Amino acid sequence: MFGKQKNHWFRIILGLSFVLLFVAGCNSEDANQEEDNGENAEIVFWHYLNDRHELLKGFAEDFETETGTKVDVQLFGGDGFKQKIIAAAQTDSLPDLMTYSGGAGDLAQLVETDSVLELSSELGDLFNKFPDTLVKTFSFAEGNPHKVTKYGTYAVPMDANNMQFIYNTDLFAEAGISEAPKTWDEFIEAIDKLNEAGITPFATGMGSWVIDPILNPYEFAYLGQEQLFKIKQGEEPIIGSDYIKVLELFEEMYEHDAFAEGIATMDLPAAEQMFVNGEVAMIFDGSWGIGVFNQMNPEFKNYDVFMPPVPSDAKYDIKITGGIGVPLVVSNDTEYKEETLEFVKYLVAKEQQQEYAEKSFNLPANLEAAQSEDGMSSALRNFSLGMEHVFESPGVYKNPNASTVLQKGIQLIVIGEATPEEVLEDLAAEIEKGE
Repeated sequence: MFGKQKNHWFRIILGLSFVLLFVAGCNSEDANQEEDNGENAEIVFWHYLNDRHELLKGFAEDFETETGTKVDVQLFGGDGFKQKIIAAAQTDSLPDLMTYSGGAGDLAQLVETDSVLELSSELGDLFNKFPDTLVKTFSFAEGNPHKVTKYGTYAVPMDANNMQFIYNTDLFAEAGISEAPKTWDEFIEAIDKLNEAGITPFATGMGSWVIDPILNPYEFAYLGQEQLFKIKQGEEPIIGSDYIKVLELFEEMYEHDAFAEGIATMDLPAAEQMFVNGEVAMIFDGSWGIGVFNQMNPEFKNYDVFMPPVPSDAKYDIKITGGIGVPLVVSNDTEYKEETLEFVKYLVAKEQQQEYAEKSFNLPANLEAAQSEDGMSSALRNFSLGMEHVFESPGVYKNPNASTVLQKGIQLIVIGEATPEEVLEDLAAEIEKGE
């Protein structure tokens, strides 16, 4: 009798145990489901932007308030960030999200090792918010020069940059110039008026890499992309083309006394300091220059921006240098893909992009934010509008030394020590060496 009762209670206890285990399992599954829904998710975001760390942390906190997803924003400043990303990819320890430091060729290596997530299939219409030139920067299609076989788009642009003319509005007014020049004739007229008022018209880094970006808009304007590419590859002769007109623009500036003293050897930081000090009325600079000016003198605000002025005999539209400033890349191994992608969309939404531009002095990548008049200075907005005129590539010379010959030639033109014809002949001879 006792044995039967014992067996009876044993069966009851055993049954209760199964019930408890089942309930515990359900609770565990519910907890995991909550985590999958983002309520307990924590994504890790690496970046190298020393000047924007607090701003990004603020965005992360706001995102957590809205969604419940925590974002651990980690700063790794310095020159070693790209190497850190590569090392993390090799050990399968990439963060969920990262700003990428490097070009398309660098990212291609991570694409081929399946380290980063293809984003066009995940984010779809989001890419319509950005200029095509930005989206294409880290996109790989068939026949791409990096030989990537996993086609797609692997980065979202968080900000952008380009190069245009910046002018001191007070000095323009002092010289009787009421608005920024739109044509080349108006530009030369402004130079003359500034000189008459005793104001040095122009400075930029003509002794450095800046020569190419100031040259490119006029190469495109006179030759167009197709002919420019062919000339640089030696497929068409440069002698007899309209390239001479590009060089003549710099000669005309010299003849009208446009340049600050020492222009041929001047670097960009020196020109920026002159501009901030009110020593010159115009500078050719990148959109990042706004942040530089603010660091040099936070009170200096009396400036605005204009596109490279168009020559009356130009055959094509002006195109300017520009591209992605900071790309966002997602790890292919993230455990929180949905939450990470939501944070990416949050960072590049119009409201956040406007705040980012206003506080960091960097251009929004989002066209809606760029075209809005809210939250940005006139200079920042005009730089932003310029993103619609950015070229994909100016092409490269088959003989790299040709670029060096051209730069040296322009440096001589702007100080009156060479003619456009002489420089063109030297350039043509150097191009032929690469054939």
